[in-house]
Amino acid sequence: MISKSIFKQQNYLQILLVLSVWLLGNIWTYQWLIESLQDTNSLNLILFSIGFVVLLTQLTRTNFFKSESFQLQFSLYPFLLMIGGEMGAIILKWSLNIPQLTLLCFILGSYGLIGLFISAAAWYRGLSLATITACVVPFLVTFNSGLGFPVRVITAHAVAQALSDFQLSAVSSHDIIVMENGIAQVDLPCSGMKSLWTGTVFLLGATWLENRQLGFRWLLVAIANLLFLIAANVLRVLILVITIEVLGQQQIADVIHLPLGIVGFMIASGFTWILLQKVPRNSPNLAMTSEPKYPHQFNNHFNYQRLLSLVIILGIIGHFQPFSSSSVTLHPINLPAAITTETLPLTPAETNFFANPANPVVQKLSFQSDRLTGSMLMVASDTWQSHHPPELCFLGNGFKVDSMSSIALNDSIHARWLSLQNGELSAVYWFQSEQSTTDDFVARIWDHISHRNKTWVLVSVLFDEAESPDSKEIKNLSNSIYQTINQNYFHS
Repeated sequence: MISKSIFKQQNYLQILLVLSVWLLGNIWTYQWLIESLQDTNSLNLILFSIGFVVLLTQLTRTNFFKSESFQLQFSLYPFLLMIGGEMGAIILKWSLNIPQLTLLCFILGSYGLIGLFISAAAWYRGLSLATITACVVPFLVTFNSGLGFPVRVITAHAVAQALSDFQLSAVSSHDIIVMENGIAQVDLPCSGMKSLWTGTVFLLGATWLENRQLGFRWLLVAIANLLFLIAANVLRVLILVITIEVLGQQQIADVIHLPLGIVGFMIASGFTWILLQKVPRNSPNLAMTSEPKYPHQFNNHFNYQRLLSLVIILGIIGHFQPFSSSSVTLHPINLPAAITTETLPLTPAETNFFANPANPVVQKLSFQSDRLTGSMLMVASDTWQSHHPPELCFLGNGFKVDSMSSIALNDSIHARWLSLQNGELSAVYWFQSEQSTTDDFVARIWDHISHRNKTWVLVSVLFDEAESPDSKEIKNLSNSIYQTINQNYFHS
């Protein structure tokens, strides 16, 4: 009896040690969750609390906490989920660096680790709830992942290509983005990234309610669900563009914009539900309600040490950052004396956006150069999350964007020119690095993936009057800003 008690104590100590090492090794992931919970609104906190209570209730009802086999044991699927989740979190941290997706992978990996300590029956009973939790929690505390605009850009390119293929119009992807922004406020079911998230939550909820098995068939349904949602969004934008550009019915587009999004979302979800019926249900008599069929390989001290070592190694890898490809020190940019400037305060929305761990250098100035006057925003950072497409900033500040076009101000500056307020104002912006400039925010993101920690500077200039990009004053001002940034940051 005493030896059995000692064995249980040792077993619990082993479990506690492995879980502690796992949490400490991944502190960089759930640290973001704690910080986000402090900043999230009251409604999300209430929903988060309710969801947590519901999760505990459901796990209790499925006897998850009453497993009699809380000891280290090898199960193939939990082990693969643990490794895959942790490696996915590390890869995402090194590439896109989107905390929500990293946390999603971490939650799944943690549940895989738990599966090495409990019976297969208990683990499978909680798998659906763990998957739902992993998809809901990261985006519940803060939805803004930064991927919304790239998704809209890709959608706009797809619609422009479709119009070109059918020879309906020569509308550019820039025109489509402007057009979509100018129609109506986009609601939850038809706003790109949010529709993908909402549709995924619908699939997970339906899977849980109908007790469907999570397996290869379900994975195919999940992939089809994303394709349905993307196709519905592309079709929505395509119909709106045809309505406005081909039929010339702006008012009709204003009316059908939101219903199109909702109907498209419902149809996509309906197709997903139909496919879900092809996925077999979990049976009470399924073999997984008994002990796992996989060989128990961790029931000795040597293999326990191997597991502990693996968890430690993954944790250490997770803390590493890729080598920086730039030794640039971020500091404010001092424009030449020919450009008279005065510091402007950031708006509350701008202050909130730029208050992130990347600590970008942000300068908002009013300026005068020759006859040109206006305001400019310069943001220096080595992460893409500190940058944004300025057209969205203009829209957020109440300006109407009439048109956008890519232009070459000179051989070095590839920028985007904007007409605002029915042609009464003009603006220009570009992203500048040591080697190049671009007006494409998606290209800025891709460069972050391929050249981690490389410094970029966003330059966004709003003029007080309508201007021409071909004017001598515009070219002189742009070249002066470009050369100053080049000297201050990249050739100092």
